[in-house]
Amino acid sequence: MAVEFKALPLLTLALTLALTVFAACASGGQNGNSDFYQSEEYVELTGNIGESGAIEKVRFRTEDSEDLWGSIFGEGEIAIVLTHMRGRDQSSWFPFARLASDSGYKVLTFDFRGYGKSTGKRDTRMDRDLEAAVAYVRAKGARQVILIGASMGGTTAIELAPEVNAQGVAALSPPSSFGKINALNAVSSMLIPLLLIVAENDPPFTGDARNIETAAAATQFLELPGQQHGTNLFAEHSDQISGILLSFIDRWTDDSLVASEETQSQSVED
Repeated sequence: MAVEFKALPLLTLALTLALTVFAACASGGQNGNSDFYQSEEYVELTGNIGESGAIEKVRFRTEDSEDLWGSIFGEGEIAIVLTHMRGRDQSSWFPFARLASDSGYKVLTFDFRGYGKSTGKRDTRMDRDLEAAVAYVRAKGARQVILIGASMGGTTAIELAPEVNAQGVAALSPPSSFGKINALNAVSSMLIPLLLIVAENDPPFTGDARNIETAAAATQFLELPGQQHGTNLFAEHSDQISGILLSFIDRWTDDSLVASEETQSQSVED
């Protein structure tokens, strides 16, 4: 196992965070498309959530009119958006979503188009899907967003992180590119904190992650023993991966925005 961290110069990081805040304020957290986000494109479906641990099921629409289904865990003004790997669905992230929500974060898992009940052609335009997911949590009150993805979901998260003004992005076993989505190109000019996690015997993804790490400005790199891929890594390294993901989220987000039972209880009493 190897853990490495390549830090941004403090002045550059401060400038990056300032620009991020400015961009988020300028866009109103909705990419400037107020008509779309004020329409009835978001339909919340509450009811029997089952054993996932989610507090509600949601459906939201992409810019190209596909309906995506997701699950919300927890509350708070910091949202974590989790994207799944190819051949899996949002349920692969449910255990970590429950853990993160217990730590005071709001978490959105969702099925990419063509997976689960989401409409559309599978393994296409994941960038539009993730953009819609981030817009959804922002429309519901998220002031900061962290993106975390597995495999193709990780590649998508890396490419979209600058566009959606994410506070940080983490990827498990990301290919350097997937279709037209290219993480390697994105990180060459990206100043957003990046965490990469990969197994040491997972070719070609181990090499892809190393190439992304080399090209990125601010990267934390974790190489784990074994050959598991994406969210399958949790099967052998659950505690370690969960711990480093939560530490990464804590490091790059504002503590004052984290929901707590004490704060919520006080609000009720007031």
